[in-house]
Amino acid sequence: MAIVLKVKWVDQSDQSDPYLRIRHIGGHSREFQWKHTHTQAIQSIEDGLFHYYVEKDARTLKLEVGLAPNGCKYLKTPVDGNQSKLLLNLPECPKPAPL
Repeated sequence: MAIVLKVKWVDQSDQSDPYLRIRHIGGHSREFQWKHTHTQAIQSIEDGLFHYYVEKDARTLKLEVGLAPNGCKYLKTPVDGNQSKLLLNLPECPKPAPL
């Protein structure tokens, strides 16, 4: 049975190619914080280890693996069409508080 994780932020690169822009996705619950690389998240979805989702306008949207025109796998939601628009609009990874 897959573990369900809510994606609350993304870590983006400055790549011009939108399919390569997401480096990490992450979130937190009461118990723990988590951060997965783009590649780890794709592999986890394909292996059935994790199900990721985002919330938008009171809707829960499950992340899925898309295939870019260049053959690259990428993360998207069902409403994104052929790019990760919803994910790319999530907040950036929070910076750790100084000690």
